[in-house]
Amino acid sequence: MATISILYDGRAQADLRPGWGFSAWISVGDESVLFDTGADKLIFEGNARALGCNLSTLGALVLSHEHCDHIGAVSAVTRKGLRLYAPASSKRRFAGHRKGGVQVIAVRGPEQVCPGVKSTGQFGRKTREQALLVDGTEGPALVTGCAHPGIVAVANLATKLAGRPPALIVGGFHLYRNDEAEVRYVAEQLLRLGVERIAPCHCTGDAATAILRDAYGEGFVEVSAGNQVRV
Repeated sequence: MATISILYDGRAQADLRPGWGFSAWISVGDESVLFDTGADKLIFEGNARALGCNLSTLGALVLSHEHCDHIGAVSAVTRKGLRLYAPASSKRRFAGHRKGGVQVIAVRGPEQVCPGVKSTGQFGRKTREQALLVDGTEGPALVTGCAHPGIVAVANLATKLAGRPPALIVGGFHLYRNDEAEVRYVAEQLLRLGVERIAPCHCTGDAATAILRDAYGEGFVEVSAGNQVRV
């Protein structure tokens, strides 16, 4: 069983602070993987402490893409021995971390991060990013940073890589600018694909989140900074 803890989001539980951006701490067995860091270092570090996430023991950091709301707190975790997985298109931005002993890995195609956690490889045209597939007891979970190319396109890519639809999608769906008809179409496509549960946050937007909640019913998972989802 894996656990996905939301460290950074625009909404937060009582003892945590909200902020524009996204970060998730993924625990699989004895391994921990950090996906993105959010924008603000103080918010990120405070939320990590509140959730009991020991940043000093982190083995791998995966960055979805190079927008500041996803990489702003990178300095809170970079240290000698850390494996930093970045889309190949943005590798130059993180090359300087090698001086501190960080192993910077330029991700092009699918890449195994640790047992049970795999990168989709970089995708998209205008904004190149990557997402994660996490092995779960009921099927793979897809963790997205922003899904700029479209959450349905990312879900289809994950389905091809995993050999079955994601049982859960958690993270940014990037629907805050879409109208109601477009969001309902997205929900229909995800349901038709066979995605059983969704946990949208970050750049999904309040209006789109409400539509997705209505469309998915019991398959909708409420998340904000401080929530943990078992998969």
